[in-house]
Amino acid sequence: MKIGFIGLGIMGGPMALNLLKNGVPLNVYNRTKEKAGEHIKKGAIFLDTPKELAKESNIIILMLSNSNALSNILEGNFGLLEGLKSEKIIINMSTIEPDFSVALYKKIKLKSPSSSFLEAPVIGSKIPAKEGSLIILASGDKTAFEFSLRYFNMMGKRALYLGDIPKASYLKIINNQIMGITMGALAEGLNLSKKIGLDENVVYDIVNSGAFANPMFQLKGKNIIENNYEANFPYKHMQKDLDFAVKLSGEFKAFSPLTSAINNSYILGYDKFKDEDMCAIYKSLTFNLS
Repeated sequence: MKIGFIGLGIMGGPMALNLLKNGVPLNVYNRTKEKAGEHIKKGAIFLDTPKELAKESNIIILMLSNSNALSNILEGNFGLLEGLKSEKIIINMSTIEPDFSVALYKKIKLKSPSSSFLEAPVIGSKIPAKEGSLIILASGDKTAFEFSLRYFNMMGKRALYLGDIPKASYLKIINNQIMGITMGALAEGLNLSKKIGLDENVVYDIVNSGAFANPMFQLKGKNIIENNYEANFPYKHMQKDLDFAVKLSGEFKAFSPLTSAINNSYILGYDKFKDEDMCAIYKSLTFNLS
């Protein structure tokens, strides 16, 4: 069984390494070949096009930044769709719009009716990706899920099957909606504390005590205090996911004023902080309000 992995960025890179660590024969493709250096050293075979990778792999995993990146991989004479000449399992682990996920499923079935498709976005950032402790949300072909579960278990600590597409996309968006609002609350509180002149270390200690104790507060609050904005979960990805949540709320007529407000805050600092960690929303608030 040969696995193909496309997308070796912040998340995909360590996820693919965990497959290699578990002895999985791996084909890889990335737009920038240099990012595959460690994978190649550990036995992965780099293929020059998504089409080639699709031809040479039984299961194809996609971990890309957005739907535009996915479209670039799928389409064209050397795109993944052109390599689907026999029965395959295609697993999209990227976080994308639910409608795009449905369209992707239809494209794959039209090109290769015998192939199966799963959407399987992940909960977790760079550190869980390295540790193999992601939570994987899957929907689509249940037989394909059961067949792929052993590989999910190499990349994550838990994999849930949720039914039909795009239920996994829905749950991923809701998870990040809540996370984004929580991150915004922490950033606003620390920003107000700074303006008032409170000791930020005391504020941090209180926020992480009692009913407020929260692993994200512990990590992101510490990073804000230490001025550490290295991207574990990029700012631009959080804004993208909050935008999805705003649109989904409108589609289903779910009143979501907090989501809209925090999304607007992320948009304000997008151009300046998009490549930093999502906790740079703190800098965005300071930058725009000071």
